[in-house]
Amino acid sequence: MAKPILSTITPTAYRALLSRANGINRVIPIDATWVMPNVPRVPAKEFLEIERIKNSAFFDLDKYCGDSPYPHMLPSQSVFNDAMNDLGLKSTDSIVVYDTEGNFSSPRAAWTFSLFGHCQVYLLDNYLNYKKSSFPLDTSKVESFRTPLSSEQTSNTPIPESEFKAKYKEQVIEYEELLDLVETNQLSTNYLALDARSLGRFAGEADEPRKGLSSGHVPGTKNLPFPKVLETTNKQYKSKQEILQIFANDLNIDFSNDEWKKQYPKGIIVMCGTGVSAVILRFALTSILGLDVPVRVYDGSWTEWAQRAPKEFIVKGDD
Repeated sequence: MAKPILSTITPTAYRALLSRANGINRVIPIDATWVMPNVPRVPAKEFLEIERIKNSAFFDLDKYCGDSPYPHMLPSQSVFNDAMNDLGLKSTDSIVVYDTEGNFSSPRAAWTFSLFGHCQVYLLDNYLNYKKSSFPLDTSKVESFRTPLSSEQTSNTPIPESEFKAKYKEQVIEYEELLDLVETNQLSTNYLALDARSLGRFAGEADEPRKGLSSGHVPGTKNLPFPKVLETTNKQYKSKQEILQIFANDLNIDFSNDEWKKQYPKGIIVMCGTGVSAVILRFALTSILGLDVPVRVYDGSWTEWAQRAPKEFIVKGDD
């Protein structure tokens, strides 16, 4: 069995991949645009009425999610299978995920497809470059979020539950486990824990986008705002060397050799506001830097932590 793919792909490489597609081995672009609740945009409406890469489906992070009081938590296997069927997707498809921001919500969606056993998942790096290259866009109005390549009912064979649980444990951390690590002072001695939010929110000096939610951070975490690993103008990922330098300069961590693993023997944890932009850092670490260590996403992230954690674990300041 071929090794599962979860990696970035350039617009030019995507077009080459598309040229090799056929009825059996399809290449399906997925628009996974999502915006913060304080941004006055409706991505689903934009998909239907404005533009999209030809033959795209639209994956809604707020629809295909878990039953939780916290926003867009990971879906159950049943809900994910519903998404596959709703969008006309097959397990054999090569999925190319993008968002119209450049790189914001698409890393989260691409990682979700991979976590649930989809074997060929690419993150388009990125849509803004795709448009700049004058590659084809569909600007006609459509009435469905389903890919137009197939009108047939499709089915998705889920990965065995034991395999999913193993992947989940390796790639996700939940509140209870994180709280135990903090309470026993084991977080910073075992994991490099990174928060992708802005410094102001991390330090408790700026408001959270969700009204009434305290800002601050989890004890033992370090701040690396996700825009630092992206180019300012087009939001594509910076080069491997540039990202290595950012970690060295900002966090005094040298990823160019394995010495850092002695300080963080269990790997890396990434978090943010609701588990979306954290995966931007995850892709930087796994796909761009190629680190071969567990990188776990705290799914509930700060929105869950701020509402559930004891007050003494709502830390202010930038340390």
